[in-house]
Amino acid sequence: MRILVTAALCPLLLNMFSCSPIDPQPSVSAKVASKSSSAPKGKVVLVHGIFDTRIGLPSLYEAIVNDGYECLMPSLKPVDGRDGLEPMAKQLQNEIDQKWGPSCKFSLVAFSMGGLISRYYLQELGGASRCQGLYTIATPHNGSYVAYLYPGRGTNQMRPESEFLFQLKRSEHVYDTLQIPTTSYRSAVDIVMIPLKSPKWHRSENVRLWSPIHPALLWDKKLHRDLLRRLDRNREHSLN
Repeated sequence: MRILVTAALCPLLLNMFSCSPIDPQPSVSAKVASKSSSAPKGKVVLVHGIFDTRIGLPSLYEAIVNDGYECLMPSLKPVDGRDGLEPMAKQLQNEIDQKWGPSCKFSLVAFSMGGLISRYYLQELGGASRCQGLYTIATPHNGSYVAYLYPGRGTNQMRPESEFLFQLKRSEHVYDTLQIPTTSYRSAVDIVMIPLKSPKWHRSENVRLWSPIHPALLWDKKLHRDLLRRLDRNREHSLN
């Protein structure tokens, strides 16, 4: 019975969480291509959420590149996190090191599950020493009851009061120690984030927006403007 229920819920969950377009090849505008070929302001890593890959983030990617940043968008596997979030964080580390080397500074922008993967990389794998800022979007920092609807180690780790979340809480002092700015964007009506306070991170600056569905924040122009303003401010602060 549990298997049948899970199978029936999978299409619904895919629609709620995923932001990937049907076309598997994301288009890149001429403007973005031109920007990406010029000297960048800085480097940004964009991390996708569950049931998704890098192709699901074109709007946010274009906003970041159009503002003059070099942007890395790795695809982490398996997309449903069934093996846990730790190996996905290790993949993230490898992708960054292969692209920019082991010491280059960058900022992290992460959606949903990607925010927890990014936090594990920063807090447990040493990535914090290179990070100029962490910006999470609709990330279940306090866990989500929706994670009970899908099997696997990764969704188990995203449930409220999981050991994984407690581990992240124990090591989050690194942001204060290294003075890494953090921002958590959330929607007040995101039904995937149940309880609704889940994306509210106590040690972060929390920005509340209004978006009817989980992935819609990625296309929110207010979010884009605020994020770019923070990226510029924190990059300039790190250079001084």
